[in-house]
Amino acid sequence: MRYKIMSIEEFKQIVSRNWVPVQYSESNWPTWMKNIPSHKVELVLASGTFIDPRTVLVEGVTISGAVGGMDIYRHDPNDAPQGFPINKDHYVLMVDPDSGACLLVAGPYKDNEHWLSELPELPPGITVIDPNGSDES
Repeated sequence: MRYKIMSIEEFKQIVSRNWVPVQYSESNWPTWMKNIPSHKVELVLASGTFIDPRTVLVEGVTISGAVGGMDIYRHDPNDAPQGFPINKDHYVLMVDPDSGACLLVAGPYKDNEHWLSELPELPPGITVIDPNGSDES
């Protein structure tokens, strides 16, 4: 698998929340997401921590050392006629074992929530990561 690269700096605001999800605003998307057409993306959620790495199973593959995850909810006109206008792509984040200086982003993975009829209901007051380094609720 080819991994995308994410800087640790881009994940700092997430890891301090100990797996509590936050929402990325488009202006604060990680660099690896910049090639995704913004008009297709509806919502980006992320969570993680460096303190409690996990082993996860996605699409029958075991990934050790997961420190975070990202879900990208995007509009897919091809699935809309079947009643699923939203697709969720899941990504697993892990520290690069060779350098420790960045994160490797594995995915996209499809889980049982890949085809959706609507966006998920977000918890009230979910934190939105602001591009200036501050947070909005």
